[in-house]
Amino acid sequence: MRSKKILFTFDYELFLGANSGSVEGCMLKPTSKVVALLEKFDLRGIFFVDTLYLVRLKEVASKSAKAATDFKLIQKQLVWLVNNGHCVYPHIHPHWLDAVYDSELNTWSLLDLSKYRFHSLTEQERIDAFDQSMDCLSEILRESSIPFSINAYRAGGWSIQPFADFSNLFDKYNIVADFSVMGGSRRDTNALSFDFSSIQPNSSPYRFNTQVASKSPNGKYLQFPISSLAMEADTFANRIMRKVLWRIKHGQNYGDGKGVKFVSNGESTKYDLHMEMLSIELLTLPKLRQYCSFINNNDYVQFISHPKMLSPHNLLVFKRLLSIMSDMYQIESDWRKITF
Repeated sequence: MRSKKILFTFDYELFLGANSGSVEGCMLKPTSKVVALLEKFDLRGIFFVDTLYLVRLKEVASKSAKAATDFKLIQKQLVWLVNNGHCVYPHIHPHWLDAVYDSELNTWSLLDLSKYRFHSLTEQERIDAFDQSMDCLSEILRESSIPFSINAYRAGGWSIQPFADFSNLFDKYNIVADFSVMGGSRRDTNALSFDFSSIQPNSSPYRFNTQVASKSPNGKYLQFPISSLAMEADTFANRIMRKVLWRIKHGQNYGDGKGVKFVSNGESTKYDLHMEMLSIELLTLPKLRQYCSFINNNDYVQFISHPKMLSPHNLLVFKRLLSIMSDMYQIESDWRKITF
């Protein structure tokens, strides 16, 4: 049976905006549902945890019983994930440093975007944020029953540039792999900024040194690019499906928060107009055939998804996709087993 390298990655986080939503709706419930599907097909997920959120949550937990309960539930799920063979790594959104906690509603407001990008912090702030993130996640995962190395990373808002902000921190904590690059994409907004246009869309994993978007065969670090799909014309079926899903519970997200809005500093790029990331939350029934075709034509694929954005419909179609692909291919979903 022909093999495929398919990585299922998830940003494990609340909403980053006016209303963060609940831990149960955005993280715990959808994660348990999508993991159940992966395990049904003997596959594993890679979860990038919004670690500065956990740092802040732990701070307020000393004064809020609700926050303390949330922290314990998250800790339990993360340990469970590692004990069942899934990967758990840091994912830093620095504007959690300015987040405001509402103890009555047990939610957060994250409207201040001045620290959204890691580069916006001072050098000492970057060191402190990374140290706190690694310490918090390491402490949580010490409760796992199997050894686990925290040696991979995904940048908040994909803003891994300039990599000079990260290289010393990667070396300090023995982080060898990054999952932030989406080949061909470029973005410049009031909050996030990155330029991966020098990397071809759907590039295979590669090595790099000082520049994440510059391949170096003998590079110190590994880059696992996120896959992108060249979307077909917006068909009548797609339009009808979007309208139906928007109206019915089956098509509504599990997450109950409200996201942040970005303001672009330039015109839409060719990538923005014609491509979209491969994602479970974007997978609907009319797209199933195209997703299958994409996987058939690519031996390496990386999904990037957000549990908070998943809907029952997404999971139903994802189950069909996994069933089809598992019948056709031997799937390797553990990045640590992919050789270069």
